[in-house]
Amino acid sequence: MTPGVKAKTPIWLAGFVVMGFAMSVTVSIALPPQTRITIESGAPYFVPAKAYVTPWASIRWDNPTPTHHTITHDGCVEEGATCAFASGTVDPNGTYTLPGLPAGRYPYHCRLHPIMRGVLTVTEQPELPSRT
Repeated sequence: MTPGVKAKTPIWLAGFVVMGFAMSVTVSIALPPQTRITIESGAPYFVPAKAYVTPWASIRWDNPTPTHHTITHDGCVEEGATCAFASGTVDPNGTYTLPGLPAGRYPYHCRLHPIMRGVLTVTEQPELPSRT
């Protein structure tokens, strides 16, 4: 290089370096925590029986019992109602995961054992889960 002459970075190279930096930035999105409900062989059958979750938070039912069960929104069996979720049969030691729901109240039951009932309440300000 000639003394007294400044080196210039080509514009395209400077843009490439800036673009490379921008592409290396990681964006993370905070997802609501997953709610877990356990199926039990005795009352209250779904624990917690009343679950409070935030909109679009994932909900997972675990079936550690030796029996098949379903998780069926009451709207799936009521005439004229909207069916929000229906698991089909959940095998013993199986799980059913619902990716999330909009705000609302969702009573549900096991179609194989209608005595088994639970309620999901989806709200922006969930209450602490209870074991009732």
